[in-house]
Amino acid sequence: MVLDFFIYVGKVLLLTLCVPIVCGLAAWLAERLFVRLSGSGKILYVSSVIGTPIHELGHALMCLLFGHKITELKLLLPPNHPSGTLGYVSHSYNRKNPWAVLGNLFIGIGPIFSGLGVMILALVFCFPLQWNAYITNAWGLVASGTVGISEILDGVISLLLSMPEAFAACWWQALIGLVIILCVSQHVTLSGADIKGSLSAFPLYVLLLLIFGGITALCGVQTTILEGLWFFNLCLLSLFCLVIAFSAVWILLALLIWCVRRILRWF
Repeated sequence: MVLDFFIYVGKVLLLTLCVPIVCGLAAWLAERLFVRLSGSGKILYVSSVIGTPIHELGHALMCLLFGHKITELKLLLPPNHPSGTLGYVSHSYNRKNPWAVLGNLFIGIGPIFSGLGVMILALVFCFPLQWNAYITNAWGLVASGTVGISEILDGVISLLLSMPEAFAACWWQALIGLVIILCVSQHVTLSGADIKGSLSAFPLYVLLLLIFGGITALCGVQTTILEGLWFFNLCLLSLFCLVIAFSAVWILLALLIWCVRRILRWF
């Protein structure tokens, strides 16, 4: 019984944090791989003009939500700034306030949600037909219970392949949307500082899950909770896969740059 309880709590932990954290780490890996293959961080900084402010605003909004005081906010810094970052948010909070302490977890992963939100808005306004087709299909599969990772990936690929159609309808609108999406996708990442800040709230989060797990176990609704969280995760995954897909576009671009450089060396 005790082992079953801890397995249940472990599943709840994974189903509440796994998707956004994996997405953030995947985007970070894609960013590092892009810089490595392209051999330059200049393109990364160009994209940061849009991507970094969205990233930092994700931290800042979570600070406000959890009662942290923002002491300094830098949305964009020069590439050679002494801080070694493109932007940062400094904040303080009452360490005796559990809500504020818990906020560290969500402040750390805030850029993932702000970046995803901006990307969705860009899709809604600049690629409306393609977005409606994607979300209708994804939601339908999730609701029917027949969706899996392969079906979600098929939907993402179909969305990417259909996006050029929007250029025929209104090229400048589609171009603006694509630039915003690509710039933001390169900065929907979890830095070392973000992870370190989030870890300080992890023990409290686990404690809250143990309490939640105990209450729901006494009520006998563990299966209902897990099914609900699984459904929620499939919905999240259908959205976060878009972030990973556009991060993959940057890797393909970096591979192209790498191949061109190799070819030029032969001449």
